[in-house]
Amino acid sequence: MLSCFASNLSKSVFNKSCIALGSLFRNFHDNHAKNFLPEKIELPNVSRVIAVSSCKGGVGKSTVATNLAVSLGQLNLRVGLLDLDIYGPSIPMLLGTTEKGINVTNENKFIPIKKHGISSISIGNMIEESKGLIWRGPLVSGVVKQLLNDTDWGELDYLVLDLPPGTGDTQITLAQTLKMDASLIVTTPQRLALADVIRGVEMFKTVEVPVAGIVENMSWFQCPNCNTKHNFMGGDAQSVKDIAAKLGVKQIAQLPYVPEIAISSDRGVPVSAQLGNQLAQPYFGLANRVIEIVTELRQEKEKEKEKN
Repeated sequence: MLSCFASNLSKSVFNKSCIALGSLFRNFHDNHAKNFLPEKIELPNVSRVIAVSSCKGGVGKSTVATNLAVSLGQLNLRVGLLDLDIYGPSIPMLLGTTEKGINVTNENKFIPIKKHGISSISIGNMIEESKGLIWRGPLVSGVVKQLLNDTDWGELDYLVLDLPPGTGDTQITLAQTLKMDASLIVTTPQRLALADVIRGVEMFKTVEVPVAGIVENMSWFQCPNCNTKHNFMGGDAQSVKDIAAKLGVKQIAQLPYVPEIAISSDRGVPVSAQLGNQLAQPYFGLANRVIEIVTELRQEKEKEKEKN
């Protein structure tokens, strides 16, 4: 009983600390950062832009972004996937597009690579895997802007952005440059990851990018022998729901850890690209939820315009 009480007390203190940190972060940025935000641009011929982010590495953000994009493509939508994780590009391996070299148009625009029903581009398609990038912030920001402005996507229904972990130069450049419809925050139920979620949510709120929701990845592992669900990451699902509720956002998906998904990703064949694969169903559920939320956000914006 005493250990149970201590556990509940620890969880309560943790949640309150996270919310207090978020409040301090938001107050500071509300008073300072918004005053320096430039006018944002819209990408031509791109209807909707979704940013997939995490504030901690190793939570499966790129795998979620890839399978979300491919799922949207399987729903007969025109989809692009832009890898903005400049220091650690993962999209080429996840999509099986590791060949080097990007074609350009007569206007010197990058031509995305088409595979698994979507278009994608990554700095990883332009440099050798063994070559480390020793680039400072201004150069990274310049590359991000070039990928945004100099890629010929054609007509897209959705552009999914795979952001690097954290709230650094790429996120700031993107938030100051591009109009985005919504963002997704990917996390695990681990407390260390949840503490970082606060920073991500508050950053997007500060730069006025709607947070579509929190995606809890690797939520559990189900034993194939006894079907018992194991929470091997630590923390618990209720912690994610509590943090989401107190931040005023939604937990829109819980994705299990399945070894076959990791194996398939390493082979460059996302499970969402495999028709009839039951492992892809959670990603299709996420894709449909994202469509619903973005549609609702668009409708709310239209109503606000009519009022004004």
